[in-house]
Amino acid sequence: MQTQKEILKVIIVDDEEKGRYTLKRLIEEYVEDVDIVAITSDVLEAIKAIQKKQPDIVFLDIEMPGYSGFKLIEYFDKIDFEIVFTTAYEQYAAKAYKIAARGYLLKPIDIDELIEVFHKIRQIISNKHLKKSSDTQLLNEADRRVIFPTQSGLIYLKMDEICYLGSSGRYTNIYLISGEQMLTTISLKECCEKLSYSTFIRVHRSYIINLSYIQNYTKGRGSFIVMDNEERVDVGLFYKEDLDRAIDSFLK
Repeated sequence: MQTQKEILKVIIVDDEEKGRYTLKRLIEEYVEDVDIVAITSDVLEAIKAIQKKQPDIVFLDIEMPGYSGFKLIEYFDKIDFEIVFTTAYEQYAAKAYKIAARGYLLKPIDIDELIEVFHKIRQIISNKHLKKSSDTQLLNEADRRVIFPTQSGLIYLKMDEICYLGSSGRYTNIYLISGEQMLTTISLKECCEKLSYSTFIRVHRSYIINLSYIQNYTKGRGSFIVMDNEERVDVGLFYKEDLDRAIDSFLK
């Protein structure tokens, strides 16, 4: 079954009535899953509409009486909507992309270019949602407690308390970000299983690290990592490729 697309909320800002309603007609005729929540004729009206409607996309003319479209950007500390400039003038393109515009459509607007802009923005918004979901999952993961057996009982540790773990024969040393060190009576392999699907990765037959606490990573013949607690952890040749992939994924 096909998943229903998210409805994108759109605001159109243009001082010319023909420009406003031409764009409205093109969007309604050629683009699906869009709700045009406001159409305004100047920057001050647009600011109020943006604050009230919380749009996903603002189509913004540049040359308008009173304030230019670029002036609108200055009214927001954080731009949490995508901007597409619509103008009859080519000379503003460099400035538009400098402020991270997602599109620059020259009038008369080309239908294919309009559709492509929506496709690109929908992908960007989808990626943002995925990242937000992933970040939330990591936060929840960090707050989750893991139980480790010791010679004197059990210890309950949050994920974000653990900096790295090191093998100690059949047992495992747990090094906390606070500087404390604890000994659990299970092997590093068993610890790895407890910490799977989290920010932890095995980087050596003797070490598991928390990706959140890497201070620097020196690659080469004798690769090693310095953790936030200033301890050095060697990286085994067999584990380098997985580590590089994990770091790239973690940083996205």
